[in-house]
Amino acid sequence: MLYEQIQKDSLTARKERDSVKGNLLSTVLAQAKTAAIDKGHRDAVEDELVLKVIRSFLKGVHENMEFIAQGKIPPEKKESVEREKSILESYLPRQMTADELWEVISKSGAANIGLAMKYLKENFDGLYDGKMASELAKEIIR
Repeated sequence: MLYEQIQKDSLTARKERDSVKGNLLSTVLAQAKTAAIDKGHRDAVEDELVLKVIRSFLKGVHENMEFIAQGKIPPEKKESVEREKSILESYLPRQMTADELWEVISKSGAANIGLAMKYLKENFDGLYDGKMASELAKEIIR
C-alpha cells in the first residue's frame, strides 16, 4: 500500500533530519487521510486517492517552477522545488512510453479519439501522459 510506504519514508526522513522530505510527505499523508475521511473511509487510504493527492501536489510544484522562471519566486528556491518534484514523482507508477501508447491505442480498435481516450482511461488510468496519448490518438485515428 502506497500510504503505508509514504508513512515509513516520512518517518525515515524525520529520523535522518531531512526536513524537506519529511515535511512534504507528512503533508501528503495528511491530505490523503483527509480526502479518505471525506469519502467515508476512516481506516484505509486507497492508493488511487494517494496518487490523486500526489498529482495535485505536483501541479503546484510545476506552477512554482513556472513562477521561478518568471521571476515571481526567488531563484534560490529552485533547488528545493526540484527536490520536491523528484520526491513526489518517485511515488508515481511508471508512465507508458510513446511506443507503448501507440501499440495500446492501435490495438484498442477505437473508431475516434474520444473512444481511444475512454479506453485508455478505463484500462490504464494514471499510467500515461494524457497530452501525448491525445496526440498519438490523432495520428493513429484519421
